[in-house]
Amino acid sequence: MRRVFVLAVLLLSAATAHAKKGHAAAAPKGTAQSARAMGELAGKFKWGMTHDEVIKVIGDSIHEKYVDQIKKEVDVYRQDLLRKQEKEDVDKVRQSLVKFDGQKSGWDTSLVDKEFAQRNDESMLVLWEKDQRRFLFFWNDKLYKQYIAFNAEHPVFAGKTFDDFAKLIQNRYGQAEMKMATMRTKDDVTLDHLEWPPSGDFTLWAIDQSSFYGNFCLKLMQTSVLASLERGRLEHSPKTSNRNAIIDAVTAPEQVKGDANDDIVDRITGKKSK
Repeated sequence: MRRVFVLAVLLLSAATAHAKKGHAAAAPKGTAQSARAMGELAGKFKWGMTHDEVIKVIGDSIHEKYVDQIKKEVDVYRQDLLRKQEKEDVDKVRQSLVKFDGQKSGWDTSLVDKEFAQRNDESMLVLWEKDQRRFLFFWNDKLYKQYIAFNAEHPVFAGKTFDDFAKLIQNRYGQAEMKMATMRTKDDVTLDHLEWPPSGDFTLWAIDQSSFYGNFCLKLMQTSVLASLERGRLEHSPKTSNRNAIIDAVTAPEQVKGDANDDIVDRITGKKSK
């Protein structure tokens, strides 16, 4: 069982005390500050954007990065190389589009394998940023979720636990509630994720993926569509599991036969403000 957060003593002591007595703890309430911070986490991406609109936003951002370099470069050949690199960066994002139409892909056993369902008109784009990967999820070609994976070996996080990461995140986004899960092989419970109360049209989770993929993760979702999305999944993909395939493989009971992964880090840590 993963050790209980030291952070809980400071920010969740009331909830922990009630839980030990068998009483339900009151959920924290969203604040204007947390809603603003979550909006900054979303960046230039707005809920309901199509994947073409998202690619255009990304392309414009990439162009801004290269335009000054090209202006400062006096060598025509090197200017052409920069233009070529700009195009390749945009193409990389465009080519990352995957539609979950029932065909197997490398994402079925991955960092985000619990974040989509097949045959429910869901799709995803992947964007590599300065300190993290950002996965952009669409339903009916409308953006409704961002999953941001930070490298746990980043200098800011190196040597730190998810407890430390959680403290940084709660300093920025406010108090969160611990959501627990029961282990498949025993009666113990372990932390599944930290969850913030909805703020505006945002719901935010923090998830520890460091053990299997070396990432601390934030999941930002459009609150108003989640219920409809789940109904669609029940109708079109009823066998979808919300568990991680690798974790399932490790925690599954032993069988009788056979052998038994832009600058958000700076903003979170207070080194940079929007």
